[in-house]
Amino acid sequence: MTLNKASESYISSKIRPLFIKTIYCLYHLSPFGFAYGAHKKLSTLTLKIKFYYFFFPSKKKNFLNEIEFLTNKSREDYPFSYVFPYPFTFEYDMNNIKVYTDDTNGLYYVIHDNKRIYYSRDFKTELEVQRSCNYITTEQDERSPHRYLDASFNVEKGDVVIDIGAAEGNFSVEVVERASELYIFEHNDNWIEALNATFEPWKEKVHIIKKYVSDVDNDDATTLDTLFKDKHIDFIKIDVEGAEMKILKNSKKVIDNNSSLKMAVCTYHKRRDAKVIKNTLLKYNFNCAFTDGYMLFTSKRIVPPYFRHGLIRAQKKVIAN
Repeated sequence: MTLNKASESYISSKIRPLFIKTIYCLYHLSPFGFAYGAHKKLSTLTLKIKFYYFFFPSKKKNFLNEIEFLTNKSREDYPFSYVFPYPFTFEYDMNNIKVYTDDTNGLYYVIHDNKRIYYSRDFKTELEVQRSCNYITTEQDERSPHRYLDASFNVEKGDVVIDIGAAEGNFSVEVVERASELYIFEHNDNWIEALNATFEPWKEKVHIIKKYVSDVDNDDATTLDTLFKDKHIDFIKIDVEGAEMKILKNSKKVIDNNSSLKMAVCTYHKRRDAKVIKNTLLKYNFNCAFTDGYMLFTSKRIVPPYFRHGLIRAQKKVIAN
């Protein structure tokens, strides 16, 4: 029997939504996927992860150290110890972080890398600042899978740098003195005020841009190609809560035009990010390497294999003449 186009269109309109709904239900009702919040016990998290690996033991071999740490050493009262399931997390104590108030603008600030980092007015207490600062210092420990830079992958003297997803600006603070120009993207109004205060000493070379970087151009967003297609760029850091691929897909001109470009891109926000982002960067002719270790990203529903690569470091391949 041959279906006419109208029949095919009708069947497609009925079958496709049903197929999508079925996949959605399988994903969200899977006994191996679950949501984990601060109100739930660490033992519940550990038990559910072990439950999965009981049925799929061959998939466990890559995460033996992480599972052992999670089971025997992570602490329920210290979330960093299961988000980053490694001993270094216990070396950090927020009570050791000194918080100051700037009398001229009323903003809280901390000292990081011998420089001031100001916090937005969303932070109402010193305790909130301590918690936030403790997280970013733990996250950027040299042994952390979220660490942007290391001795062999760094911002060099005179580099032009783009920081996408700056928040309090800890990455930019660490590289500002080496950079010849620094472009910081942040959309939140309160963070803009804090960033202006933080980078006041370097205002001649720091450009703070109140826009999202994405795959469209409008009043709130822009693409890298729109702003930088004809400009030399040396280093791009991207940490944007799962929108990393939107940025990469619309950065072809910037990537093609900069033969020595380095990129540090977060890969843990979505389940398939590590694979998809790596394959995209390989197609753009980058050498790629994930940071050591894994993260257990519990801010969203987590699914097997649970542990994710935190960040990929990429550098354009040198093409011989």
